[in-house]
Amino acid sequence: MQNNGQNFRRKGPRAPQEPDEQNELANRIVELQLQLEAEQKKSEEYLDALRRMQADFINYKRRSVQEQQEARAAAESSVIERLLPVLDDLGRALDATPAEYADQSWVEGIFLVRRRLFSALEQMGVRQVGSVGEAFDPHVHDALMTQSGTGSPMGTVVQVTRSGYALGERIIRPAQVIVAGAA
Repeated sequence: MQNNGQNFRRKGPRAPQEPDEQNELANRIVELQLQLEAEQKKSEEYLDALRRMQADFINYKRRSVQEQQEARAAAESSVIERLLPVLDDLGRALDATPAEYADQSWVEGIFLVRRRLFSALEQMGVRQVGSVGEAFDPHVHDALMTQSGTGSPMGTVVQVTRSGYALGERIIRPAQVIVAGAA
């Protein structure tokens, strides 16, 4: 076989390099590894900051929804508290109506207005609390006095002087009651 004057090099491991060149390459590798570690650390910091921001945003949304619900409930309660005296007045007007006027159209009108207002409040989720015969509960009832000799067990509501109302589980106005005392 003829060589044609060309030099052929063997493929394979590189020829040994000069020590300075090896040190320079080793230093460059160390430098690149340090840069890589620094960039990885930066990347972890950015990822951690992103996760914190995402958690903060989720908490913000949850807090915002909760605050809106609380504000809505407070506004509803405020409106309902202002309507309850009107409902009470309509009830007192009906109670004070003499029997001979019971069939008059204006008395029926007051009755219908009271029923419609009560119905509207029920549609909003308002329910009446406090009734005769139930056990006294300081969260639901406001005791005006105790009455003995009623024949009812001690601590039982014997008379409701003003109805109480609740919106869901929240008591808007406690019922004013008279409670059975010791016999």
